[in-house]
Amino acid sequence: MWARDSLPPAMIVFLVLDIIAVGLRIFVRTHMSKSFGYDDWAMSIALAGYIVLCALTFISLENGYGADTVEPGWDVQKGVKFFVASTLAYVIVVFIAKVSVALVLYRIAVTNKPIRALLIASIVILTLWTIVTTLIVAFQCTPLSVAWGEATGTCLPAYVLANTGYSISAMDIASSFLYAGLPILLLKGVQLSDRMKASVIIVLGLGIVSSIATVIRLKYLLDVGKLKSATGVEAANAYLTTFVYSVTELGLTLFTASLAALRPLLKYVPFGNDTTQGYSQSKKTKKSELRSNMGPAVKLDDLDTTPSQEHIIPQKGIQKETQYRVEYTNV
Repeated sequence: MWARDSLPPAMIVFLVLDIIAVGLRIFVRTHMSKSFGYDDWAMSIALAGYIVLCALTFISLENGYGADTVEPGWDVQKGVKFFVASTLAYVIVVFIAKVSVALVLYRIAVTNKPIRALLIASIVILTLWTIVTTLIVAFQCTPLSVAWGEATGTCLPAYVLANTGYSISAMDIASSFLYAGLPILLLKGVQLSDRMKASVIIVLGLGIVSSIATVIRLKYLLDVGKLKSATGVEAANAYLTTFVYSVTELGLTLFTASLAALRPLLKYVPFGNDTTQGYSQSKKTKKSELRSNMGPAVKLDDLDTTPSQEHIIPQKGIQKETQYRVEYTNV
């Protein structure tokens, strides 16, 4: 029951964080940098999908999905139906979120063709993987209404769904570590300010944390593989347990990918010194020291304004004149 009780707070927390982060990202790209692109569209769609996913899950829980006892007013079949829909939404939203992260890196790696090729290859693999896993989840029962008890038919064994979950986790972990590690290569040798270094560390750190949530989910997927049936209260509790970590990992992915686009807001952060500002200040200091060593300032009005000095430089500006002298002799 802990998963059923823990899932709503987790969804609320990440909904708030992701809406704020993606909202700031859209503001920065549309009003500050004027560079709203395809990666921003992908992130906006991913956020919309995440909201739909959470809404479906809330409806499922409110109708008693995963509860040990059925209370009056609950529609258990409706709860199962909406949870199956939220599972399908999760697979699709994970794909869109990962693609949006890849597109962010693709935009950064403007001159790095090998990394761009690697990102394109990863997007193709993610696309094929999403198609296969979506079909497995969508056709886990024949007909699908068997999953929520409205018809008779057959369902895939629990270990098949568990193996599908393993593949989702494996691809999720691989892509998360790949996208968290590529910025290190892109920023290698680049001089950054303290604020920029701090932001990069935070973004990379959160990306790794989201991968850790996926690794922990693998432990509970093992319990799903041991289920005797893919339906029932025991199966529902196992699915909800893995879903807690799924929602956490996806929420962190959206949040982390949005933070990467908020760099223009760093100038409002009160700590750290920008390298360009430091260079400018140092240049001004050296210029001031050089001026102090040149003695007191002299006004032009104090100079002798005799005609020989007054027109050293012509009023119309400096002009270059070339004279040619030709000499010849009769032979």
